[in-house]
Amino acid sequence: MARADIPVANFTISDSAKRGIELVRLWFNGHSSDQAAVATVGWVRAERASGERSEHVAVTFYSRSQYAEIANAIQIVSDIEIIFLPVPRDHARFEGKVLDYSNERGFFLREP
Repeated sequence: MARADIPVANFTISDSAKRGIELVRLWFNGHSSDQAAVATVGWVRAERASGERSEHVAVTFYSRSQYAEIANAIQIVSDIEIIFLPVPRDHARFEGKVLDYSNERGFFLREP
């Protein structure tokens, strides 16, 4: 990935979201022999078999074996390393928002 292809992160991350990211890291590490390296934040659109559609923040990880490929895309946001990869039309959704997390809602964006 070329650095010019990576949008600049335009949001902050709450302490609750940092804990949520660590929960995802623990899950990832428990389900993969290739341990988590860097969190990635983006926006996902999903459609269930029932036809129900949803959109929401997505947080997952790149693994350690992928680190060399993604190292130039890492940004520091609220003191943690992330890769921010929204599609261009979703970049504005994050503008000035706080990435937050709760057990009930999962990851979500809120006003500061």
